[in-house]
Amino acid sequence: MKFLKILFFILVLSACWFPVLAKAENTAIKVVSKKDSLPARQILVVVAEGWNNLQGSLYAYNKVGSKWILQFSNPIVLGEKGLGLGDGLVPIAIANVPVKKEGDLRAPAGIFSIGTAFGYAPYKEAGWINNRYIMCTDTLICVDDLHSVNYNKLVKTDTATKDYNSHEDMLMEKNYYKWGLFVNYNTNKIPGNGSCIFIHIWGNDHEGTWGCTAMKEEDMIRILHWIKSTDNPLLVQLPKTEYIKFSVQYGLPEIKF
Repeated sequence: MKFLKILFFILVLSACWFPVLAKAENTAIKVVSKKDSLPARQILVVVAEGWNNLQGSLYAYNKVGSKWILQFSNPIVLGEKGLGLGDGLVPIAIANVPVKKEGDLRAPAGIFSIGTAFGYAPYKEAGWINNRYIMCTDTLICVDDLHSVNYNKLVKTDTATKDYNSHEDMLMEKNYYKWGLFVNYNTNKIPGNGSCIFIHIWGNDHEGTWGCTAMKEEDMIRILHWIKSTDNPLLVQLPKTEYIKFSVQYGLPEIKF
């Protein structure tokens, strides 16, 4: 009887830690906390001058052996109000800085896995992308209503539970989401911590986003040609000063600013 009780307890814990996610969602890599334990072979590093800057730079690295090799770089824009510390793969504690919240116009700062690619192109025209791809249609949305069961999910309006009052249309008149990547932020879907975080195409180099990371279309396409889901790609997004500190702790690429 004692054995059965222990077995039942283990099964309950397993159910809590390994939930079944909807097909349109992205799973996150297990949280890590020690030096050099990040499993990525590809990293996108995004840095800004400070927490309130909307402009920054992106650096793409491949890991060859034990070394990070720079592949390319390009300018980006962040949230209209800059960065806010968010929940990622690594628990990062920084005192007296903005914290990412829903609707705060800040992009999340931290270390995050990168999930599904998306775009306006039909599936047959996106076969060159080495990540899972989802085509944006007039029924595909991302729910940002923190009271919805579909909070922070990509869902289809013709099949999803209609309990939301706010969402983002993934098929837009503008080309912002013509090509993009889903950032696995707030994967625990904690209400109010922020949702629907993407890497996508910008309007211009001085127009901030609602909380995403954006760039020129040609730069976005280059990332999609380069990125491979099998290499466990990560987005590391921080102000420069904080990046220098955490790059040493977690064995991230050294960047000479």
